[in-house]
Amino acid sequence: MSSSSNNNNENTIIIDDDDEDANTNTTFTRARRGTVEFKLPPIDEKQTSNPRHHHSGSLSRKSGSIHRAARRLSVLMTGGSDNDNQRIIELSPEDKLIDHITGDSFIGNSITTARYTFWNFLPKQLAAQFSKVANLYFLFVAGLQMVPGWSPTGQFTTIIPLSVFISIAMAHEGFDDIRRHRQDSVENSKDCLVLRIIKNNDSNSAGQYVSVWEKKKWKDIKVGDYIRVQAQEWIPADLLLLHSKGEEGICYVETAALDGETNLKQKQALKSTNDLLHNKEALANFRATVTTEKPNQDLYNFDGSITSNGKILPLTTNQVLLRGTILRNTSEIYGMAIFTGEETKLRMNASKNIRTKAPSIQRLINRVVIIIFGFVVSLAAFFTLLAHFWEKRYGKNAWYLSRKHDMATALFGFVVLFNTMIPISLYVTMEIIKLAQIYFINNDIQMYHEASDTPAEARTSTINEDLGQVSYLFSDKTGTLTENIMLFRKISVGGRAFLHDMDIRRIEEDEFFEKLKKTQQKKMRYRFSLRHRGSHHDDSQDATPEISSDNLGRRDSTRSGNFSMIAPMTNTKSPLYASNSLSSSKGGKHKFHSTLDLLTIIQRQSHTSFGQSARWFLLAIALCHTCVPEIDQETDDIFYQAASPDEFALVTAAKELGYVVTDRTMGTVSLRINNDGPDGLIEENHSTTSFESYEILNVIEFSSKRKRMSVIYRLPDKRICLLCKGADSIILERLKSPKKSGKSNYDKNKQYSDGGGVLPPTFDSKRSSIDSENVLDSGSTPDYFPIKNETWLYSQTMNHIEDFANEGLRTLLYAHRFLDGEEYAIWNKKYTEASMAMVDRQAKLEEVADYIEYNLEMTGATAIEDKLQDGVPQTIDKLRMAGIRVWMLTGDKRETAINIGHSCSLIKNNSAPIIIDSEGDMQSFMNRSIKAISNGRAQNPVAVVDGATLMLIEKDAKLMETFLELGILCDAVICCRVSPSQKALVVRSVREKLNHHVTLAIGDGANDIAMIQEAHVGIGITGREGLQAARSSDYSIAQFRFLADLLFIHGRWSYIRVSKFVLGTFYKCMCFYLTQGLYQFFTGFTGTSLYEQWTLSFYNTLFSSLPVIVIGMFEKDLKRKTLLAFPELYSIGQTCSAFNLKQFFSWMGAAVYHAIVVLAAPFLLHSYYYGFETRRDGSPQLYELGLQVYTAIVFVVTIKIAYLECHNWTIITHLTSFLTMLGWFLYQTLYSIMYPSSTKGGNTYDVRGTFQHVGTRPEFWVTVIITVAIALLPNYIVKIIKTMTLPTYVDIYQAKERDPDFRKKIIQLESGYGVGADVGGDDDIDHDKEFSKFNEDEPQTTSTTSLLNNGNSTDRE
Repeated sequence: MSSSSNNNNENTIIIDDDDEDANTNTTFTRARRGTVEFKLPPIDEKQTSNPRHHHSGSLSRKSGSIHRAARRLSVLMTGGSDNDNQRIIELSPEDKLIDHITGDSFIGNSITTARYTFWNFLPKQLAAQFSKVANLYFLFVAGLQMVPGWSPTGQFTTIIPLSVFISIAMAHEGFDDIRRHRQDSVENSKDCLVLRIIKNNDSNSAGQYVSVWEKKKWKDIKVGDYIRVQAQEWIPADLLLLHSKGEEGICYVETAALDGETNLKQKQALKSTNDLLHNKEALANFRATVTTEKPNQDLYNFDGSITSNGKILPLTTNQVLLRGTILRNTSEIYGMAIFTGEETKLRMNASKNIRTKAPSIQRLINRVVIIIFGFVVSLAAFFTLLAHFWEKRYGKNAWYLSRKHDMATALFGFVVLFNTMIPISLYVTMEIIKLAQIYFINNDIQMYHEASDTPAEARTSTINEDLGQVSYLFSDKTGTLTENIMLFRKISVGGRAFLHDMDIRRIEEDEFFEKLKKTQQKKMRYRFSLRHRGSHHDDSQDATPEISSDNLGRRDSTRSGNFSMIAPMTNTKSPLYASNSLSSSKGGKHKFHSTLDLLTIIQRQSHTSFGQSARWFLLAIALCHTCVPEIDQETDDIFYQAASPDEFALVTAAKELGYVVTDRTMGTVSLRINNDGPDGLIEENHSTTSFESYEILNVIEFSSKRKRMSVIYRLPDKRICLLCKGADSIILERLKSPKKSGKSNYDKNKQYSDGGGVLPPTFDSKRSSIDSENVLDSGSTPDYFPIKNETWLYSQTMNHIEDFANEGLRTLLYAHRFLDGEEYAIWNKKYTEASMAMVDRQAKLEEVADYIEYNLEMTGATAIEDKLQDGVPQTIDKLRMAGIRVWMLTGDKRETAINIGHSCSLIKNNSAPIIIDSEGDMQSFMNRSIKAISNGRAQNPVAVVDGATLMLIEKDAKLMETFLELGILCDAVICCRVSPSQKALVVRSVREKLNHHVTLAIGDGANDIAMIQEAHVGIGITGREGLQAARSSDYSIAQFRFLADLLFIHGRWSYIRVSKFVLGTFYKCMCFYLTQGLYQFFTGFTGTSLYEQWTLSFYNTLFSSLPVIVIGMFEKDLKRKTLLAFPELYSIGQTCSAFNLKQFFSWMGAAVYHAIVVLAAPFLLHSYYYGFETRRDGSPQLYELGLQVYTAIVFVVTIKIAYLECHNWTIITHLTSFLTMLGWFLYQTLYSIMYPSSTKGGNTYDVRGTFQHVGTRPEFWVTVIITVAIALLPNYIVKIIKTMTLPTYVDIYQAKERDPDFRKKIIQLESGYGVGADVGGDDDIDHDKEFSKFNEDEPQTTSTTSLLNNGNSTDRE
């Protein structure tokens, strides 16, 4: 090894406390993983050939490439072997690591998110720029101009400006991509600790290896490297967890960047590796074979094994730490890199070859450009033929003309003459307009989020108009629709429902509890019923100390930097606390009392059946979970790390009610229980506080298939109890049958029925399964809350669950079962065997779990509020009224997604859910569903599909096509448990199938980036999960509710503005340059220009640009409040009503008419004034006629665009119109003075002094006025007649906006349908009635609703 090689190694060696056993007399030699040499040994031939540590020559690199290519070709031809579906990593210090599939080293850990490289930027950008047909057109014209003699306007008048404009556009894209490269460089250059293994050459330690931790860049990590990750650090690659400093090999990772969930996930190293590999020396001498699956996109499953000393141990996703996650609440872990760089699951889920986005309107512009180009070529060919015939007939007599051009020269000369009918500055001017539009977006105070100091931000100006044409919206859930805050709200126990509202209300003890205390003292019997705390009571009665929200509110344990699922206090009052929500939906019979009242009942009636049931239920909530408590060192407050927000909300609620989980190990859970009722929550009473410890025997985890989780405990009294919680539909079928008490009667394929309904379990009031001693002195304490029987309990609980679900709460049903020791021992043996299975482990675990989760007794039910962002239901309602189909794509469980669908108004009470499951014939099921929807039998259908099913669907093209057809027919679609790549797949599939509809994707996490980039429009939420999605998006907002303003206001206005700008631009060019063609009839088709060349060149820039720029920047066809109050008005963009071929030809018809009028009228009037006599100086000078025509065109174009077509007349409109006309006359005044005198040979255009001479004659002004009036008067009359007889809904609402009563109705709609309004189906009905009522006076107008219904099926131009 050369000394230069050593000098290039600048990596830092970190020697920690574990290095004290290193001996300075020991000599070291380089081993695998590029280790450091402390003493340079003789060069060994083997070492020199090691490709992992030495740079090979060019010959070896070429041979390696040839070998790799041959290997891949062999795999393709033979189909490969079974091992080709696996990755085998040999962990041995002596051997180099080779990918057995490619025969070469594994790829590095460097990643790239940039779209271009140095080599492909130019070809890709040239392809993107010339995908715009207008640029191709101008390139063609520039080529014609290069041919000598073909161009009447010079050789470089097109190629130079075209090059400038394209260079500016390419520089903009290049600048954006340089930023991405810089971000990639920052990511790849992060530091991490990698183990360098050093061979010990000491004779006393032959064959042993020692090691040091070295700082390396992320990009230098290789497969097989040992990595040390410390708390709060990002995981640099996909790692196999070998050892964790946490208890029993446990660590926690935050996965927000992967799946959007901010709750921590628990990972655990295998016991064998965790015990063995506890220091770096053990890692250095570890020999094993790790077999993993090939790199793939699946974030939720992993199959692999590790073989060491002849023992094979299975690996699951619990032992894998993915790149993009953060280590939390664990001091450090040791891991081994199994996937690196672009093969990590994070990058496998990222979009590759990101497409360059272009506005949907560009397709139509391209078609228009092709039409105009065809028109130009046709016009040129027509005039070429006319020139040929004219030359034949009159050429001999026209001695003053010298024609020596052939027909090709004449043809292409006319093409060049008319080429400016398509303005070369079209796209540049459009970019200026769009920059103004994004200025309005960025500075819209209505989209400013004051709490986070976050305004809306437009990161691109290219696709502003697409915001006004969205037909399909794809939304993430967590952090986008919700605030990622779960709040425990209601419980049902013993047939009574209670409201948990400590975070918002002050609790007072009402009259009942005063009497309850007296009852206990005097042993008197009273009959009382709990009543709502809002009822009137005698204030003179004694009351217990007041419990305030300050004392009982949730404490934020994140203030010390600890990450937890603590839900912050909210500023808005939940709709659950409205007066109507405190009573049941069934006539208000069930009153919801506070959970503090429940604590009082437990305290005062602890020996009644209800008191024991309630205490047992709170114990079940505190025990049936996998949360881990941690203590804030500064405040001594306990906070929890939870696997899901739901579990966090449950265990936090138990803590607030005095059942505090103080410690959890792998084998026990410790509780501190307050037995002093509400008083103990204010100030802990040590004399009544008890401490209990529960032994964990088994944890049967939740899965999307099981829809439940269970924990088996050994209670303090040595009994064994199974606690189970899950979806009510799943738990109900596992409850004890009334007719077969005590026996196994659960059949998962059978529902127990008696006459048509599911029967409740029996109730035995003589024996409590909660208290083994069953101490109940009925004479000492009256039972005010009797549990009548189990049928009554079942009925009451089901009613409560239904009420909770109707309020949009997430419900869970709890159940329990006591086990005898022998039954448990037999089952535990089977469960242990299943957990060690190498094949189908998860399926076997679920099968064994079914054997124990049966014959359960109902414990109670809970209801959790998934805190939605403000205004989400109202925004979704508005989006749907606007004809936008909403698809929710989330990584959450199916039940969670469906519950949120109800809460956010995506699923209505009358919606027909279509659950697509992989079990059964999916093709047949989806076909039946499509038929049912088409026949109208399925009202408001909502399709639901999970990621596993979607994975099967995407593999079958026919299934995918059917699924897309079904999804398009549905009102909404919910895709749950989907990976980031599946989100992108769904968006891409819909975008490609409906290529004439605009799609929008919105999300807030790094897991949403792929779908954001796949959609036509990508919106990022700047939320709790960071700015990854916002930085990769086209537009970013702080809250989902701002989407209404972004689409209905800025999107619609941008679409209208761009449409009118494009139409106005083509109109003004056609109107002006067509006069050149018409004038050829007076010139013998010689190509003579009516206008002087410099005056001609300034038309587009000086004398017609301001009107189209102003309409493109400031046009507002309807007011903001009208658009928000009536979302149906958004359909104008979805149906392309403002810009389509019909509109284009209408404008072009006006342009042709105006061109004929402004050319013919001055000629005819001039002949009227002067006859056809020859004046002293000959016939009228050419420049004088051109001046009159030019002046008329400036007036006609300005008035039509700025006043006839623009609805929003402002001071800017008047000022720019005045400046355009004034500028024209000022230019003529100065130009006629500064223009040089005619040369000796004469000049075609006698400019000097002409305007001063002509402008003083009244005939000139009369001609201009008459010409403008003849041109515009028919337009004005047609516009009035059309508005009166065939008005559009835009015309109707423009008229109504001038009505004061209409403005009052808009205010009423805003107050009844704004943020914070009650959500429900009736709101939609009332709004539709109101919208229809506003249109009743216009029976001839097509209703907006019908336009919306036809909008999605309209063939867009």
